[in-house]
Amino acid sequence: MFLNIFKRKIKSPEIKDNTVIVWEACSESHAEVVPGFVKYFSDLGYHVSVLVEPDRLKEGLFERFNLENVTINKMSAKESRKFFLNSDLSRLKGIMVTTVGKICQGVNYKTAFDTFNKTLDKNKLFLVEHDIKDPIEQGTWNDNIITLREMDYKNANPIAINPHYFGEIKITPKNKDIINFLTVGVIKPRKKNNSTIINAVMDLHNKGITNFKVTVVGKGHIKDIPKEIQKYFDIKGRLPFNKMYDEIEKADFLITAYDSDNPRHLRYITTGTSGNFQLIYGFTKPCLINKKYAPLNEFNEENSILYENPEDYSKAMEYAMNMTQEEYSSMQDNLKITTEKIYKKSLENTKKLLQRGNS
Repeated sequence: MFLNIFKRKIKSPEIKDNTVIVWEACSESHAEVVPGFVKYFSDLGYHVSVLVEPDRLKEGLFERFNLENVTINKMSAKESRKFFLNSDLSRLKGIMVTTVGKICQGVNYKTAFDTFNKTLDKNKLFLVEHDIKDPIEQGTWNDNIITLREMDYKNANPIAINPHYFGEIKITPKNKDIINFLTVGVIKPRKKNNSTIINAVMDLHNKGITNFKVTVVGKGHIKDIPKEIQKYFDIKGRLPFNKMYDEIEKADFLITAYDSDNPRHLRYITTGTSGNFQLIYGFTKPCLINKKYAPLNEFNEENSILYENPEDYSKAMEYAMNMTQEEYSSMQDNLKITTEKIYKKSLENTKKLLQRGNS
C-alpha cells in the first residue's frame, strides 16, 4: 500500500512506444539549446517528451516551435529526478540530458548514471557536455558524451550535435536607415570585450558616423558607457526567450568581440562553444567575428565579416553599414548554406546515437 501511494506522487511525462526524452537539468541556464535538440529527434520520426522547468516555458522557450509529435511536460528538477530514479525506463528509445554537469559530481560521469533507474540501457543515455577540457584532462571521458560542435582536443573526437533551431523565424533584410548591431552578453566596466565594442562606437562617433545602434541583450547599465556615445546603445537587459528572438529578428548583425589572446575566449576554438554561434546559425544573421575564431565555427568571408585586431573593429562595423542590400542578402544565403550543412551532419549524428542505443 505504501509503495502504491508513493508511486502515485511521482509526476510522469508522456511516454509512447517511440519516445525520446530531452531533459535540461539546469534550472537557470542553457535551456536555449533544448528546441534544437528536440527538432533532430522529431525530424527522425520519434515522439519527443520534453522535461521543462515551468519558468523556462513561461519565457517562451517553445513559443515558435511546431509541437507536432512533441509533448511538453512542466516538471521541476526535483520532479524530474524523482521520475527518473523511480520509474521503469526500459520503453524509452533514449534520454538526452542537455547539461550533464548538473547531474554528476564534477566530471565523474559514472555518478550521472545514478540519477536513473537501472532499467535504463546505458547506451540510450546521451549526455551533453558544454566544455570537454576537464573530462579529457582528468581521464573521465565517456562515450555517452556528445558536444555542441565538432572538435578535436587531445585525440578526443566526440559526436557533435549542434542545436541551432529555435522555431519559426523571419529572415529579415538589412535595415535602410539605422543599422542595428546586436550583442548578447553583459555590459560591465573594464571588461575587455566590452571595451572593444565601446571603443569602436567611439571611433565611429568621432568620424561623424551616426546611422547605427548597438542593442544589448543582457545585464548592464547605460552609466557604464561614456556619456557622449550612450545614445548609440539600447540596453534591453535579460530578456525571456520570446522577446530575445524578436530583438534578434530586428537586428542586422550579431556582433562578437572575442579576444585572440584571452584564455577564457580561446575555449570557443578548443574545448567549448558559444551560444552566440547557435543564434547566428539559427536566425541567419551575419556576424562580426575575429578571424581566429572563424574557421572552426564555419565562418568565412562569404557568410560573415571578419576582423583581426580590436583596433579594426570600427572598420568592420563601417564595412557592415556600407554593404548593399544585395551584398547583405548574398551573405545571408551563404550563411544559410552553412547552417544547412551543420544541420545535416548533426541529424546524421543523432541518427547514429539512436541506432547505437537501439541496435
